[in-house]
Amino acid sequence: MRNNSAFRPSRLRKRRRKILAIKFGAVFLLLVAFIFLLSWLSKMPSIQIEHIEVSGNAMLSKEDVEDFIKKETSGNFYNLFSRNSIFLYPKRSIENKILADLKKVLKIEISSSGLKSITVNITERKPEFTWCAGNADLELKDNKEVDGCYFMDNEGKIFSEAPKFSGNTHMHMRYFGLIDDAEPIGKNYIQSSIFKEIINFVSSLNNMGMTVVGFQAEAGGEYKIYLQNGIKIISDERQSFDKILKNIESILPEIDLKNNYSADNPPKYKIVDFRFGNKIFLRN
Repeated sequence: MRNNSAFRPSRLRKRRRKILAIKFGAVFLLLVAFIFLLSWLSKMPSIQIEHIEVSGNAMLSKEDVEDFIKKETSGNFYNLFSRNSIFLYPKRSIENKILADLKKVLKIEISSSGLKSITVNITERKPEFTWCAGNADLELKDNKEVDGCYFMDNEGKIFSEAPKFSGNTHMHMRYFGLIDDAEPIGKNYIQSSIFKEIINFVSSLNNMGMTVVGFQAEAGGEYKIYLQNGIKIISDERQSFDKILKNIESILPEIDLKNNYSADNPPKYKIVDFRFGNKIFLRN
């Protein structure tokens, strides 16, 4: 009797294990079948992206955006699910990669439009200023043709190469210095908050009647401001821009920084140096 009682529980355990294994096998097969069904559904022609509508682009070509998206939606996820399915395409990833790779784009929003189309709304960076390689003392001299310049937006982001232009006839304010990279596109000229202070400072000088054509910032914190009449103003990061403006206003009755000087009528002082607090140094 002891042998029979020991035998029956053993047979029951084996039977339960067999049933459990069958259940797990059935669930696994159903899961595999479900995955393959989803894979098949994701590749149905009726839900594949065929049309890409691009709006808001001016400098950036529609073809560049379309080619970028087609590349990102080609192939499959895990070799199973179509990346080109209207329900599965990697929208957020595409948006982030476009912002990272296409520097002209400031903002982008992608949305579905039906089962076979997506709409891409782009906000481009505006070319408010230019950053130019080289030294401003040489590049701004004699209205010569300037090369190696790039467009910047109002946050100081360099995003596109600019065409050649001649000297001070260019429509954009030019900035120099700080960036030594062979490929400046994608770089920031200077910290955004400081750049906004510089923009306001330059705007104030223009409103005071001085036409600013160039600004050079150097690694040691020195600033050089170039006026159209040939006068150069020097300061540094130790002086606030508000203080520099007050000092400039204080010397205007004695030194005319607004006059349209020429070779026949040169300025008495070509350099006005504000780097030493309340002491102002004038040099030829």
